[in-house]
Amino acid sequence: MAEPRYVDRSGRANRSLAAVLLVAVSTATFLVAPGANPGSASSPTTPDVPAAAANRTQIAWSRFTDREFSAARIVSSKSRGDRVRELTHSRNGVSDIDPSISPNGRWIAFERDFPNGSTAIGIVGANGRHERVLDLGCERRCAADVSPTWTPDGHHLVFTRVIGPFDGPNNSAASAVLMITDLAGHNVARLSEPGIDGDYEDYKASFAPRGYVVFVRIRNSDVRAAVFRMSRDGMHVRRLTAWRLDADLPWISPARSGPTKNLVVFETFGHGAPRGLTQAVATVPARCRPIARCKRSLNLLTSQHSDPVANFNPTWSPHGRRIAFVRFRAVDGSTPRGDIWTMRWDGTHKQVFARSPLFEFRPSWGVASRSASTTQQTP
Repeated sequence: MAEPRYVDRSGRANRSLAAVLLVAVSTATFLVAPGANPGSASSPTTPDVPAAAANRTQIAWSRFTDREFSAARIVSSKSRGDRVRELTHSRNGVSDIDPSISPNGRWIAFERDFPNGSTAIGIVGANGRHERVLDLGCERRCAADVSPTWTPDGHHLVFTRVIGPFDGPNNSAASAVLMITDLAGHNVARLSEPGIDGDYEDYKASFAPRGYVVFVRIRNSDVRAAVFRMSRDGMHVRRLTAWRLDADLPWISPARSGPTKNLVVFETFGHGAPRGLTQAVATVPARCRPIARCKRSLNLLTSQHSDPVANFNPTWSPHGRRIAFVRFRAVDGSTPRGDIWTMRWDGTHKQVFARSPLFEFRPSWGVASRSASTTQQTP
């Protein structure tokens, strides 16, 4: 389930998590940032993570604060059954969603949604300290900055900037494209290819060890989504999934070798499954071509016929051997429940990671820095 929808077709940035959740239930050369930052000398500057460090992992995710979905916070835990720690501390009515763990495991970027419909990109330490909102210059026609992810060097964030007016097909935005910024917000530049504005929207970028970028693109004419890949300069764009699959929230495996190298995990029917089907987690090779071969290479890791259970919001572990995802269930009008689960890359050995009576969603799996529990330098 792609909650929340990044751009609401009613003509404004959609910040109503509760409303979107109920809809889902019913349908079942990057610049170096100046000064101190998460990519400091002690942090990795490439996607490589030492084997010992890769064994120290953490999962961060969003959790609603109550059953009325009035607000959400970023929480985390280092192992199954371990204590779940609340990391963000925004005021009531504010929802912190879409966490992304930095390459060194010390920082978590997230999207903050305010009750008035405005948004911001925030950063908080993995120890719950040094929480702050970044000033990225979202002004004038800028409606929202959403869905941050890290570049491999840990010095930059990629996010989507949504620009009004919302007078395109299906009330889509004039522009919703991937942008890249240093952590001071002084150097904000476009990453998406030119010429797509108003026709397509790009979200949720992740970087492969070999350098290319995987992301989701929405086609505004029919509000369908598909997984794409491109080079780091925004060129050589290629589609990996069929539009009818409405794929969303893709994430490229960090593995440099083995069975998950160049493998993309994503959710099917990100904006609601057709009758008789449910949302599911699937994989597709990022190097497949043409699209017909990609279709044949698609592998479903959870069932599309598991109603009233649905599975979505997948993300890779740092070593690329397991996947975290959300298992969702709502029966007979009961309060919907989403729990964090993990499974092997091939869909086997599924097990619950965190369970709560409160709805949990959008996990991010990363390394856990040894210094995450101590005082750390503010980015």
